[in-house]
Amino acid sequence: MRVACSHACAPQVDKMDNHEDTVFERIKCILNLNTLDSHQIHLGDVERTWSKLESMRSAGPDSLEVISDFDHTMSKFRENGVKIPSCHGIFEMDPEVTESTRNKLKALTERYLPIEFDPVLPVEDKIPHMIDWWSTAHQIIVDCGLHRKALQKTVCECNLVLRDKVKEFTDLLSQNHIPLLIFSAGLGDVIQLLLQRFSMDTNNVRVVSNFMRFNNEDILVGFEEPIIHTFNKTAASIPEFGIAGGAATPRRTCVLLLGDSTGDVHMADGATVDDPEGVCGTVLRIGFLNDQVEKNLDVYKSLYDIVLVDHATFSVPLAIVRYILRQTESPETVTPVQVTDPPGC
Repeated sequence: MRVACSHACAPQVDKMDNHEDTVFERIKCILNLNTLDSHQIHLGDVERTWSKLESMRSAGPDSLEVISDFDHTMSKFRENGVKIPSCHGIFEMDPEVTESTRNKLKALTERYLPIEFDPVLPVEDKIPHMIDWWSTAHQIIVDCGLHRKALQKTVCECNLVLRDKVKEFTDLLSQNHIPLLIFSAGLGDVIQLLLQRFSMDTNNVRVVSNFMRFNNEDILVGFEEPIIHTFNKTAASIPEFGIAGGAATPRRTCVLLLGDSTGDVHMADGATVDDPEGVCGTVLRIGFLNDQVEKNLDVYKSLYDIVLVDHATFSVPLAIVRYILRQTESPETVTPVQVTDPPGC
């Protein structure tokens, strides 16, 4: 015999096709996710995901931190059929950025992007190319002679749209003193300005990204080191993985990781106090699969615990934090229904 959830949001059943279906429905029920269409939520390893949820709930909010990518993770990928710009895309909207500069940056992307996504080339062979890409792009950006106020105005007026419930999610983290580490290979100054714009620049938030250096006349003259690129977005690669000018993010034993690329799954590597191998004991990974779903779904399911497809909201991360905070029903308070194991289980 097994126990299945009979919460009002869950389907009333006498038996499930198999054990994984039972656990999957239980997860959806407890997190109140039954409003999602079946194509929108996928679990890589159902049992492992359930085990991680329960471990994180048992450890409690004092053990939790959130590590999130920004572009097309916290921000939407599309809005009304129009692709939402990344941090670099917002920068290129600045009126001080010339057409020549845009063309140079585009040429770099066309040269290096195939290397970044080359399925055969080992990561260690990609890294020098990524450093060349970011270094050259940063110099091109510096050569613009960008003014700080012009960038501030551009960010304030840009059409970036956050995923629904992101603000509710970050407010909940702030209210419960749960650290949020935003990890981005984009432009940290743009992210900071966006956090201010959306009233999300609270004390629990830290940003690790590529930050600009301005002179006394507020003209861009360089970038802080080290360069943050696609393949060094890990806590282990950043000294004390804190924000420039701020305290290091406290290391916790449980991490909720949010990303949209295959590289983002490594952001929590090193974000632990006691694991000598530098990987958290409990890292629950949620991946937003924004494009080329049929091509990439199986890969994402092998890397992420939960994969969200065509999902423009933060309802799942929000539900998980609420569950850890015990703001939703625990398994012990859910009325059980007996489910008979099918033959062979």
